Amino acid sequence: MYYVITALIISALLSGCASMPLARTTSYFRDLYKRIPYTIKGNYRVIDIFYATDRQPITAQDGSASFGSEMAPNRSYRKLNVKIDPGLTIGTMLPEHLKKHDIIGLQEAAPLDSDAFMKQLSEAVKASPHNSLLVVVFGYKDGYEATAIKAAYFAYLLDVNTPVLLFDWPGDQGVSIDGYKKAQSLARASGPQLGELLTKITREVKPAKLWVKASSLGCQVVCDAFDHMYKYEDMKDADREIAHVIFAAPDVGKEEFETEFKNEIAALAEKVTVYVSSNDTALLMSGLINMGERLGRQDIQHEHEETEEAKDILYLKSLDPEKITLIDVTPINKSSYSHGYYLEDPEFFDDVYTRFFDKEPNVSRRLYLLKYKDNVDYWVMRSEK
Repeated sequence: MYYVITALIISALLSGCASMPLARTTSYFRDLYKRIPYTIKGNYRVIDIFYATDRQPITAQDGSASFGSEMAPNRSYRKLNVKIDPGLTIGTMLPEHLKKHDIIGLQEAAPLDSDAFMKQLSEAVKASPHNSLLVVVFGYKDGYEATAIKAAYFAYLLDVNTPVLLFDWPGDQGVSIDGYKKAQSLARASGPQLGELLTKITREVKPAKLWVKASSLGCQVVCDAFDHMYKYEDMKDADREIAHVIFAAPDVGKEEFETEFKNEIAALAEKVTVYVSSNDTALLMSGLINMGERLGRQDIQHEHEETEEAKDILYLKSLDPEKITLIDVTPINKSSYSHGYYLEDPEFFDDVYTRFFDKEPNVSRRLYLLKYKDNVDYWVMRSEK
């Protein structure tokens, strides 16, 4: 009985990666976002995103083409039109009644073969003001349509005029310990698929700025993608294929990150920013299941800034001080299960935006720089509220 109760609690908390409420924002947010291109449809916004997946194609109940929760041997491609309500702050759970009442949801999902997909992607990158591409990877729990809607909301809230490509993997496994473990294995298996796609993009599309943002268990997909890309000589040469990698609440083993992915990150990315917190309940549960600390949950205390309370975060930072920036978001992390700040907290989007464009780290930021020793430092994010 004890095990059953514990399993239910852990499953509920882990589903916090994808079970957050919706709340209506102030009217201020309706008019804030002006850079990202979108189409206005009544009170809604329709955002175009590119979509690539290793999910198994299926036929939905209404007869439309969709994708299931199993992994396919080959990637599929789509161009998606996603309708969102700018007055809603979206968590990672998307209630069915919102889609039924046509408040949010997919408007069109045009299938593309590989050649047509790469051609349209290349044209969009070249037409963008920054010659850029943002690749987004989410974590455990959500299905095809819900993940696409999350990607549209993320693009809207980040507000960068860039094409957005969602790489979707079959993370929508059961809300249980076994379901989480299956999702974890599928995340690892999906890494090579993403790695091949990123390699193809760097060789054929050649964006001047390639940004990769992953959250939660999606960070595992990216890490294994790096591991796959590192096998190619042209990927591990002196040229850096990826301008910036963002890991938010990464559900990746801390030890694994150090021993397996440090060389790959150094070879492939110019910069890496990792957002961590000491109060992430979902990652606490993940650590219990995996019997090891997760990268996104660091035990940091801020009562005495000149003492050794930041050892864990500084240790990770020291792996590559020139490339890796760690930011503690604990002071602003008020999201559901203290995990979904990457979709809920405006401070996070503010920071990611300025990092993509290499702004000075203390300009227009809710950050405080703590200098420790041996020229190793890290940023602590502060709320203005």
